[in-house]
Amino acid sequence: MACDNALTTLAPTCAALKKKGGFDKRFWVGSVSDIATLTYGTNQEVTALTFTGATGLKTFTGKRLKHGANATLEQGEVVNQRIQNFLPMLYAQTAAERASLELLADAEDIFIFAESNAGVIEVFGINKGSNEQFDNYGMSCSAAEWKHGVLINDDTSCAMTFTGSFDNAALVFDEGTTLAANIVVLDALVV
Repeated sequence: MACDNALTTLAPTCAALKKKGGFDKRFWVGSVSDIATLTYGTNQEVTALTFTGATGLKTFTGKRLKHGANATLEQGEVVNQRIQNFLPMLYAQTAAERASLELLADAEDIFIFAESNAGVIEVFGINKGSNEQFDNYGMSCSAAEWKHGVLINDDTSCAMTFTGSFDNAALVFDEGTTLAANIVVLDALVV
């Protein structure tokens, strides 16, 4: 028995054809287990979320034009999965900053909101499959390199890779709202 293919037409807008790559220097991180409610919009969109108790988002800041992301398709026997990767470049010197990186490196089942240079908030680590069961998913750090350099101007960043397997590539946060308004919403969820 063959399954139906539910295809739709793709006619990219001019904005899609000229979409800028990369991300802003700051991004928001949360734990999937802390999400109380998650509201999906149409297509590949998250429109709202709330947290349990006193939990919420944390912010991480690197440098402009250093963070990246990608998704690859992994063909499966039952379903195809999208392997999402978020690739931040972070910096730490003080003991507290280094401890923050260590905690992030060891965190499990996280999700990330990142402001793209195309002017939208992209959501990594949240699944929007046919069952919309987000709590069985998340990302974890799959690689990290703490660089100390040799010469004065050598790279001293911490390059990390957060990876997870999902039914979808990155989602978009509240597409019908302005970027500025979305940033205010996310900043209000920071604890």
